[in-house]
Amino acid sequence: MKLYMTEMSGNSFKVRVLAAMLGVDYENIRIDWENQAHKSSDFLALNPRGQVPVMEIEGKVFWDSTAHLVYIARKFGGEAWLPSDPLQMAEIMQWMSFAQNEVQFGLQWARGVTVYNRRPESFEGYLQDGKLALEVLEAQLSRTGDWLALGRVTLADIACYPYVKRAPEGDLPLTAYREVAAWLARCEALPGWIAMDP
Repeated sequence: MKLYMTEMSGNSFKVRVLAAMLGVDYENIRIDWENQAHKSSDFLALNPRGQVPVMEIEGKVFWDSTAHLVYIARKFGGEAWLPSDPLQMAEIMQWMSFAQNEVQFGLQWARGVTVYNRRPESFEGYLQDGKLALEVLEAQLSRTGDWLALGRVTLADIACYPYVKRAPEGDLPLTAYREVAAWLARCEALPGWIAMDP
């Protein structure tokens, strides 16, 4: 397996942390984001979207972190991270979709404005979506306890973690979300968890 990534990418982190926890070996290829390597013709041949992460797996190329997580979980994690039971799988996939919707379009993109000045004209909308994401997470964790789905740690938690962790960088502090803050700490205490790059 080859992982094309950058340290600052929360979506790359999802893949890296799951691989670390499962002891999965892969070739780590850092993309020079600062010099626009993700927009080069070589990289666009791998991913025409011009985004990281990208994985080469068994002769195939996959663009999206959700696809990477599903592959690693099912290939190396058995039933633990993404069970094959339809109801349990649906419960987890609901939160993986949430990570690619409210979390991304709220928390991740708000951070994109404050850190990279990307689309500042949309900042207020990102803040609204980000607050909704945090409220949904807080309510879910208040109901379910330690984890988002199935009463135990799953891909749901891995998928949502990175941009929730970085929410304060997008002017979305976590001080009002005690359950969310406690959940982040539980994730970080898991065996094999790796620290997110600053």
